[in-house]
Amino acid sequence: MVSAQTASQLVSAPHEASMNDLRRDFAENGYVTFEGVVDRARLTVLTESIRREFQSQKAAGRLFSGGGSVHGHLNCFPGAESRFVYEALAQRGILDVVRALSPAAIRPPNIGCNFNLPKSSPQNEHVDGYAAEPFLVVNVAAVDTGMANGAIELLPGTHRRRWKYWQIVLERPQRIRLSMKQGDVLIRTSTLWHRGMPNFTDAGRPMLAFSWEDGGSTLPDPYAVHEGRIAFLPNRHRTNWAGRLRERAFVAAPRVGTAFLVVKSLLERGPKAGGG
Repeated sequence: MVSAQTASQLVSAPHEASMNDLRRDFAENGYVTFEGVVDRARLTVLTESIRREFQSQKAAGRLFSGGGSVHGHLNCFPGAESRFVYEALAQRGILDVVRALSPAAIRPPNIGCNFNLPKSSPQNEHVDGYAAEPFLVVNVAAVDTGMANGAIELLPGTHRRRWKYWQIVLERPQRIRLSMKQGDVLIRTSTLWHRGMPNFTDAGRPMLAFSWEDGGSTLPDPYAVHEGRIAFLPNRHRTNWAGRLRERAFVAAPRVGTAFLVVKSLLERGPKAGGG
């Protein structure tokens, strides 16, 4: 479907012929992948740090209630110690590809991470941000990621038209599960429909995320947030009582959650895409 290339092909700016192939694949499917971009040993150390910090904050009662903690999908800032990943993306030509695919990526990215908790539930299909304001997302597999620990589900080509959530449910476009080796890279557009999937293992699964909404980070150093420390943040569910109630309902009765989003998308007006 898409041509997965190795990082050795992108040590410098990609050749024009190769870039034309990437542009074609990206325009058709909404994503492209690259193999072996980031050092595996350093990613293993980073993964251990993220898991250790999560357990520490959980034991100390410092984690929020709701916010994806029941669903099992949290946002995360991976700390300043993860800077080597961004440097690898620059050195191996991935950022050159980003700029070629999206001239709007004019600043350094916002730094994030999806932390898929053990025994998580599947998310509903969604896009990131607003359909009228697409941006690029670069995901880096911090560990080998497959069916057992929540490989992302993508709906190829769904970026090419404006979908409502009820249309996704009714028309059921093609979907794939994208397994990735540690250090592999996925570049996708924010308007490609996707969802996080269950992690059946006993270990949290991090996947790093670099995103360029609004052109990228406005900070002089995007790694300076949270004082450079690993932090866990809400993901698609609010932490107030209504958000916690809704999250628990979505997990306990997935069909009810789907029906709620279908009705909401039928009533929705404006550029924001549905899902969640």
